[in-house]
Amino acid sequence: MKCPNCSGTLVFDIKEQNLKCRHCSQTFDVKDFKVDASAEELVFEDARFYTCKSCGAQLISGDDRAVEYCTYCGSQAILESNLSGIKNPKYIIPFKITKTKCKDIYRRQLKSKLYIPKEFKDPDFIDRFRPFYIPYWMYQIGFNIDPIDVKGHKYYTRAGYDYSETYDVSVAMSYKGIEGLPHDASRNFDDSIAEKIAPFKRNELRRYNPAFLAGMYADSPNVDPEIYREEVLDEATDAAVQSIRDNVGTDIHLNLPRNRKMRKILDTRYEGNSAVFLPVWFLTWKKNDRVAYAIVNGQTGKIHIDLPTDMNRFMLYTLAAAAVLFVLLSLFVTVTSRFVLWFAALLTYLVGIRYRKELKEIRDRENHVFDKGYLLKDEKELPMSERRRNWERKKSRLGFFRVNRIVLAVFGSILAFLLFVIMGAMYDELVTQRGAIAMTSIVLFLEIFSFLRTFPVAVYLKKKRSLLFAFLGLLAIGYSFWVAAEEPVQDWWYYLGALATLAASSIMCADMIARYNETATRPLPSFYERKGGNDSAKEI
Repeated sequence: MKCPNCSGTLVFDIKEQNLKCRHCSQTFDVKDFKVDASAEELVFEDARFYTCKSCGAQLISGDDRAVEYCTYCGSQAILESNLSGIKNPKYIIPFKITKTKCKDIYRRQLKSKLYIPKEFKDPDFIDRFRPFYIPYWMYQIGFNIDPIDVKGHKYYTRAGYDYSETYDVSVAMSYKGIEGLPHDASRNFDDSIAEKIAPFKRNELRRYNPAFLAGMYADSPNVDPEIYREEVLDEATDAAVQSIRDNVGTDIHLNLPRNRKMRKILDTRYEGNSAVFLPVWFLTWKKNDRVAYAIVNGQTGKIHIDLPTDMNRFMLYTLAAAAVLFVLLSLFVTVTSRFVLWFAALLTYLVGIRYRKELKEIRDRENHVFDKGYLLKDEKELPMSERRRNWERKKSRLGFFRVNRIVLAVFGSILAFLLFVIMGAMYDELVTQRGAIAMTSIVLFLEIFSFLRTFPVAVYLKKKRSLLFAFLGLLAIGYSFWVAAEEPVQDWWYYLGALATLAASSIMCADMIARYNETATRPLPSFYERKGGNDSAKEI
């Protein structure tokens, strides 16, 4: 995109919301500027070639690219063949967050992070944020606006008496449909990340104009819009039900059917979709053949960062914390070999709980449970079937699971407090042989239960070594119980049991970090490889 005055390169100025020449600083209104940046394209044996209009170079491009830059002269080209038909964007939300503000958001997010690689805070690294337009599908959904009859209840207390009233309520939708439910249309952009930087404000959608892409990067849609049809219909029905409840008010509770039956009553129907471009800032960190992303919503500033753990930093901080804990225990607690035995077993059990939680997240990530845009042809590579993936998605959406977690958290906190009080009152007994036998037996019972819960998670992992490491934790705690039950006279038996359980804990922690780093980074470096845009600009 060339400046009419000096033939310099035009870029979209985020702060001014117009086009600006990088050489003469002249500005142009986007809507008045006619763009002629399309490239001459040729497809030969599944490879896509295009000719640079500025220097005539023959270049190769991917099918998912909407914008390319010439590696020789740096000129920008829009690959219109990748934006044809339903892929042609109807709307776009221009960038609102400048590069400076984006970097400030990123720095604030990292302030309290201790274990990340040092490069994450390097100013030169942070300056590598790139502006991308990510394709989304915007779905149009229609409803039946005829009134429906439902039962409503009202509960209140007056003058010391409880009242319950039942009403026949006639309710109707206040609008005919929803225009613009967004879902990520790029296979390279994980759905789980898209959700973390959502939502975008749809009221700022503007008619698509290629001039908005000046100096930016963009991908074309490569996910079938039909993949999200059922999910979109459910989302639209939920929004309609909430709208009905809001119209009635909070005083009356409506007895409305569940989602699928409500879909039929409201006649929730799919009326089409259109492609849109939404703004996202990308920063990529590369190690070997994997990359980690820092992603900022280019409209609202909401951020998500893949945070791999630096093993050396983790070990340093962990050893420092262990030293402080040891000093505190030495000052305030009488430590015996029996106490060390069962306390080490308890720590291993607690590490195992965290280990299972991490393995579950790793399992979901490896199997693309929450990434429906993952191409169907690649599902054969996944340990988990599509039926199981759908079940895991449904579980995450069911409200009672969230309620159960809250109840369990409250119950667990109360139980932990009671155990702390009991252990304080019985401390003199817990440092004895009887205390070691009792505590290791309790921990072993809990560990067996925990392992039985870990097993169905670990079997869906691509690498099954984690199941072996979880079993090592169970064996180590079992060995500690055997030592306590045998009642050896020599203290070194107890310390050996404690070392065995702590070794199992260390192995699980090391594997947890290694597996976490695998899933906190990504094997497809498509965004990492992009070059040629307004990359050197300190502010755009």
